[in-house]
Amino acid sequence: MRKPELSGIMVKWSVHVSGYDLKFEPRTAIKSQALADFLSDFSPTLQEKADSEILTLSEAKEKQVFEIHVDGASNRKGAGVGLVLKSPQGEQIIQAVQCEFKATNNEVEYEALILGLQLAIELQVSRIEVYSDSQVIVNHVNNVYTARDPKLIAYLEVAKELKLRFASFHIQQIPRD
Repeated sequence: MRKPELSGIMVKWSVHVSGYDLKFEPRTAIKSQALADFLSDFSPTLQEKADSEILTLSEAKEKQVFEIHVDGASNRKGAGVGLVLKSPQGEQIIQAVQCEFKATNNEVEYEALILGLQLAIELQVSRIEVYSDSQVIVNHVNNVYTARDPKLIAYLEVAKELKLRFASFHIQQIPRD
């Protein structure tokens, strides 16, 4: 209470609330095992879903194909990256990153691709399908176009190094809308 205006507000509230005979009781911590027991006792319908998830997760990771949707945008005000990583079970990891540097649209698209591949590698994904709306980036990675700009060549090299870390890698262009 270092600010005098706040202490004045607190005094006003104290006077107002004192007429109601309120007592403060701190919350007690719920032990994690007690919470787990409660959920298991009162959620019998979740058992089937939990069993199916365990079977799906125990399936060989080599057979599971993850999807990643990447996009980047740049304008006078700055640049940003967005990506959605989808697991075969339907879970999603969504990330949005604002770049602290000026970049072209193609550079930001590469940043999105590299960030998405790094995330997939951290999650130990072995099979990935990448979707991007950038025709240039997709065709660079698929060796259809040749990169000429030194920055894009550097980005392409990083993307190709990351690509090699997957047992299965596929990238395709999707419409912008």
